[in-house]
Amino acid sequence: MPDSLTSIDLSHNHFTGGISELLTNATSLQILNLSNNQLKSNLSEIKLPDAISSVDVHSNQLVGSLSRILNDRTSSFLEFLDVSHNQISGEIPEFKAGLRLKVLHMGGNKISGHIPNSVSNLSQLERFDVSRNQMTGTIPTSLGLLVKLKWLDVSINGLTGRIPNSLLGIEGLRHASFRANRLCGEIPQGRPFNIFPAAAYVHNLCLCGKPMPPCRGRGKKQEANMMSQ
Repeated sequence: MPDSLTSIDLSHNHFTGGISELLTNATSLQILNLSNNQLKSNLSEIKLPDAISSVDVHSNQLVGSLSRILNDRTSSFLEFLDVSHNQISGEIPEFKAGLRLKVLHMGGNKISGHIPNSVSNLSQLERFDVSRNQMTGTIPTSLGLLVKLKWLDVSINGLTGRIPNSLLGIEGLRHASFRANRLCGEIPQGRPFNIFPAAAYVHNLCLCGKPMPPCRGRGKKQEANMMSQ
């Protein structure tokens, strides 16, 4: 690639092989779109150009973890990262202060572990999607500090505990999905959480309160048992 190139869009093709080969000499690259191909790179071995701000590699066959991409010094410039629908594994690394990410889409992978408390360092984040992974642990209260968030999807994982009331601080949230986890307890009773459709909360252990059935009887007992374990 010419070293003066600032944007590459090779999406929706049948490219195979690795990403590093495509980035050779692309030192000025800012926008990279290789989505919907058959690339098989290990993300742990990829060195992104220094000025990169947007990376879209969804729907490939990528493996490895996100640690290098999110911890490398170049990540300070990243605003858009979509690695969804690959075979990425490992845990989400701690987020360092100063990141500019506005979109972080990791859905449809094999990511495990918990959502780190340091997610609050993503102060510019507008879209956060970790759906369809193998996430465990609780939803951190620090997630409520992401006041610019408009889209939140943690569905189809193994998350436990409650949906923290701190999320009520995200007043501009337009979409949220918590379905198909192991969550329990009362849904935060304030907008927008109590006006999202019930489909956002179904297939959990014992979520209750609007828009789900009221919290009484069996639901409260189950929550007490969960909290005592």
